[in-house]
Amino acid sequence: MKLTKQLWIELVVEFATFSLLVASITLLWRNNVLLLAIVLVECLFALARWHERHDVSFLLTLAVFGTLAEIAFTHSGAWQYANPTLLGIPLWFPLAFGTAGLTGQRLARTTAAVWGTRERSLDLDTSQPTTHG
Repeated sequence: MKLTKQLWIELVVEFATFSLLVASITLLWRNNVLLLAIVLVECLFALARWHERHDVSFLLTLAVFGTLAEIAFTHSGAWQYANPTLLGIPLWFPLAFGTAGLTGQRLARTTAAVWGTRERSLDLDTSQPTTHG
């Protein structure tokens, strides 16, 4: 029971972290410098909370490859940003993309753990013999 409560708390923190990132970008995309500072703080919070080796490598890999792909997409004309800073993308994009990816990965892992815990508890409930009195 305690493990499930911890998983639900983690799920709420992950969802709140993702929601804050989305809200920050949605509200502040016109100010690249301010948004870069805020996304940096959010990224540092995420890394302070989730800093296992695979978390850091996941964030860095997504930040680098996501940014390279986004530069290619904007330069090919597939789409464009309303407020680009460098090479067709906003300055805050690499950190935001890496942080969103890290948070999404954590959400997926925690959700799977919650489901797994729930399924195990349901299996235990159905495997108990019933007594009829």
